[in-house]
Amino acid sequence: MNNIPRFIYKSLLLLGIFFCSCTPVKSAQPLSDFKIRAFYLDCRTQVMTVPTIKEFASDLSRKGINTLLIEYEATFPFQKHATLCNHLAFSRNEIKAIIQHCTSLGIDVIPLQNCFGHSEYILRHDRYAHLREDKKEVSQVCPLKIEEAKKVFREVFREVAELHPSPYFHIGADETYLLGSCAQCSKADKSRLFVDYIKAMYEVVKELGKQPIIWADIILMHPEAVQELPKDLVFVDWNYGWEPDRFGKLDNLLKLGVKMWGATALRSAPDNVYLTQWMKHFDNLTTFLPFARSHGYEGIIETSWSTSGTYGFHYDNGWEVISMQPVRQVYPMSGFQILVDAYCQAANSKEALNSQEFILSYAHQRYGLSNEEAHIFLNYFLLPQELVRNGKDAKGTDITQVIESNKEFKNKFDKLSPRQHSGEFEHYRLMLDLRINYLCYKEIEFIYNSENYDITQAAGLAQRLNKIMSEADKLDKRFINLNKSYLKPGQAEEINTLRTEKMKELYHALLRQTKI
Repeated sequence: MNNIPRFIYKSLLLLGIFFCSCTPVKSAQPLSDFKIRAFYLDCRTQVMTVPTIKEFASDLSRKGINTLLIEYEATFPFQKHATLCNHLAFSRNEIKAIIQHCTSLGIDVIPLQNCFGHSEYILRHDRYAHLREDKKEVSQVCPLKIEEAKKVFREVFREVAELHPSPYFHIGADETYLLGSCAQCSKADKSRLFVDYIKAMYEVVKELGKQPIIWADIILMHPEAVQELPKDLVFVDWNYGWEPDRFGKLDNLLKLGVKMWGATALRSAPDNVYLTQWMKHFDNLTTFLPFARSHGYEGIIETSWSTSGTYGFHYDNGWEVISMQPVRQVYPMSGFQILVDAYCQAANSKEALNSQEFILSYAHQRYGLSNEEAHIFLNYFLLPQELVRNGKDAKGTDITQVIESNKEFKNKFDKLSPRQHSGEFEHYRLMLDLRINYLCYKEIEFIYNSENYDITQAAGLAQRLNKIMSEADKLDKRFINLNKSYLKPGQAEEINTLRTEKMKELYHALLRQTKI
């Protein structure tokens, strides 16, 4: 183990700190089994094909997962509210086929239908503009417009519930950061605004014979009226690797004896197409699942966010939304089988996941790697991955040094020869190459934005960037080849376009400058 980088010891120290901070105030309860062992499917911006979803569900079922939580947004086949559907929407028969397949496996499919925050895809349309909290920032429903919202969401919920026989119905309610923004709401207590609106949506869900679920972050932030929320509401404590009281005192919920589920993350900020903080996600499983068990959480969900959940907009006069684009795209879940399997093991075992042992064992069993190769494989996940700004990564390392270290590791990693699942293994290689391509571009961008840049450097930078773009074109082809059957048609190409958009814009700017 001498070849493991020293920053792993820092990681272990952080794990120890987390376990200390997670020690219950009261005596710890016995570790419990999770009744609900769920996986979240994000169908908002990266939409898996129906065969892929079925295959994925079958794999999860074999590994002890009994629930899927699916967030459709505009990909649900709304009928009366067809205004909401986008070009990637499933058909009703496709949804029925997914549900039927999952039911045959013993997997319950819970729909997640936002009705408060994260409602951009609804509120962008004039049909629903009357519900907005803010006319420009269209992410949130105004909580004082309860009757208008009930009229809309009673119909929306009914459409979704009709295709999902699950006894549960998730209504979102996370990250409602515009609470108290409008003139009327600014005069009200934020906890009161949140609780009254959630109670109204709860009633709509109960009319359908379903048990409502919400994310717990906002009521933890504003707990003053928490006791007025219905006692059979399910609260999901989402924790992606931080202290338990990040959003507010968790005990404010626990002492009420409410039904709690937990949630970890397979992909989350700042993950991107060119950046994955692997060990953060492994450590999340190692620390939070034992915490959730010791606190009697009845369920656990592995989330996997394909985007940030926020959007950028193209506006016309009067903040009319012309189009919207997700902020941050992440590498598709096709490249994360190892984290899927790590979650499945952690969710079904009362023993805390040992990330390094799991990765080494996975290298042997899944890919048939030798002992020496397995340790190189482990180092792949330990390789630091940070955002880059102003010529340095988030830890202050110079970008040139970061590029050199990544290229040096690539030379070792490219020599690995998996004996099985070699196609799946190519995702690791591609993600590393995408990372290096991104870093090389950021180095050019840093020079272009430095105080020392002038027009005499344009031709030289354009030449260097042209080589980076040529490599990006090759990566685009590899990306499409690996994901063409995993995602719906056009998705892989769209992700490529967004990934290279900025570098192409800079290249054309440099070319124009060479002609001045």
